[in-house]
Amino acid sequence: MNISRHNSPQRGFTLVELLVVIAIIGVLVGLLLPAVQSAREAARRMQCSNNLKQITLAMHNYESTHRKIPANYTNGTSTAGNFSVFAQMAPFYEQGNMLDMIHFDRPLHVGCCPGQLVTPHDTAAKTAMPMLTCPSEDHDRTYFVTTLSGSGPTQAYSATNYGMNFGTGVGTLYDSRRTTDGILWINSNVGFESILDGLSNTAAFAEHLLGLSEQAPAEPTEPHLRKRVMMNVTCAFISRSMPPTTPGFTGFFLPEDPNEMEAYVRGSGLHRGWAGHRGAGWINGREYWTGYSHYHPPQSLIPDMGSCGWGVFGTRSNHPGGVHVARCDGSVGFITESIDLETWRALGTRNGREVLEAF
Repeated sequence: MNISRHNSPQRGFTLVELLVVIAIIGVLVGLLLPAVQSAREAARRMQCSNNLKQITLAMHNYESTHRKIPANYTNGTSTAGNFSVFAQMAPFYEQGNMLDMIHFDRPLHVGCCPGQLVTPHDTAAKTAMPMLTCPSEDHDRTYFVTTLSGSGPTQAYSATNYGMNFGTGVGTLYDSRRTTDGILWINSNVGFESILDGLSNTAAFAEHLLGLSEQAPAEPTEPHLRKRVMMNVTCAFISRSMPPTTPGFTGFFLPEDPNEMEAYVRGSGLHRGWAGHRGAGWINGREYWTGYSHYHPPQSLIPDMGSCGWGVFGTRSNHPGGVHVARCDGSVGFITESIDLETWRALGTRNGREVLEAF
């Protein structure tokens, strides 16, 4: 018996059907991608906030032990010691390996601008501290710094996205060789009892973007790069004594309005180019590495300004819309870029006697 077999043709997808499927997948990806990105940014913001909480907790433990919060420069009138507040708080981070590399009975570096790291601090300086960097930062976190004004060796530093509050920087308050209106200056001696505005009304730490990798970059032309540079001015102090008899650079009095600052600096005769390396090293107490001020509003496109480490250095981040700020009571909040400048500066003072509403 013959059995005939009829092979029915196998039907595949038509081109139109494939295009429809691809289009549907594309729509689904387009709908899901923003949600995924939003979830990732929320996780990064939470981690950044937790970093600041750990840093502020370390400050509280330091203050409880020493009856004051860390000062900038801790060896009299010299800058040779120049350990940052983060280095001084290392015993309270539960970073045992780091303590083996930091010796406060030895100088951090020798020389200046910046100094040459001494052993074993050269090893500590290039050791990353994850809690001192924001997970949203997309810049390289290792900096190579040429020491001794260009005549010394190039040494590696591990960066930080956080800084301690130097105050408003208005007028000559940018000169932290003398008492500022913040909680930090050279050889400061601030305990919680001297923060008269109250711990919940006074900023302690905030985040900032890392600077460009070049120590002396060209003037940036793209707006987003202006967040990562500093207007470099000649280090022409009225008084060279420590502390100075008269603060500030010669004839240099920063205007109240930050929008007037750039034109003021350019017209001062002291402007001498641009500088990168904001936040370049967590171990070093140079103000533009481990400090910040309340002169600019958050996320400002107005560049920072300074010389030899002193100046005004803003708070900026890759978080859309604002920055994280830790207050002296340990609370951390997200401050939007639209905050009123007067309120922002009030948050940066320790004894302005302002009463801040919730914001």
